Amino acid sequence: YAGPRYMKNRPPYKLKTFILIYNVIQILANLWFVKEHISAGWFSEVSFICGRRDEALEHSKSNVIKLLNVIWWLILLKLFDYVETCVFVLRKKQNQVSTLHVYHHVSNVTFLWYYLKYILDERVTIVSLVNCGVHVIMYIYYFLAAWNPEFQHMLSPIKPYITKLQMVQFIMLVGILMQYVNPNCEAHTQKNKITPIFIGNLFIFLYLFYDFYKKSYTDLPKQKNN
Repeated sequence: YAGPRYMKNRPPYKLKTFILIYNVIQILANLWFVKEHISAGWFSEVSFICGRRDEALEHSKSNVIKLLNVIWWLILLKLFDYVETCVFVLRKKQNQVSTLHVYHHVSNVTFLWYYLKYILDERVTIVSLVNCGVHVIMYIYYFLAAWNPEFQHMLSPIKPYITKLQMVQFIMLVGILMQYVNPNCEAHTQKNKITPIFIGNLFIFLYLFYDFYKKSYTDLPKQKNN
């Protein structure tokens, strides 16, 4: 409310250089998170949620601590994501401050905080590993699209696939987290009874992103044809 009110009688800011720098920071930060996940044991020591905790990892507590530290830094990155909302407001792109945008950013910080306070299971970091990998691809696209209008036009056919990639990510993560609900799963403990809420949140993401995809890439061409 404060931002649009401040901008009401002001021309929109362009912020092209700032946006390019922001996207570079996001690309490098998410690449670093992917690297840190892998160096801390993913694809070598850390198994999926219902897999056993390998002896190698049990004797390497420093890797567990490293993964949890990575998630702590990830919360700071998710807070940094709020810069996007400020950019939308300053550019008078208030339509981009959508329900999807606000819910996505607020819930990310909330669930990451809950994970660090109450769960602390290194196997769940598969969620952040996948998400950061997707964000590397996404922000590379944003950077190139923001470089100049010609690039943006050339890359426009790719844009729907970025949203599809996000949706595939959510479906994959739901499949992984469903293991927690299984009573026979070694990771199924009393403290993880919150898992259905995490899964429900992913379904909300999936619905909101599908609704965005439908309105942006399916309904819009029909409206133009009419």
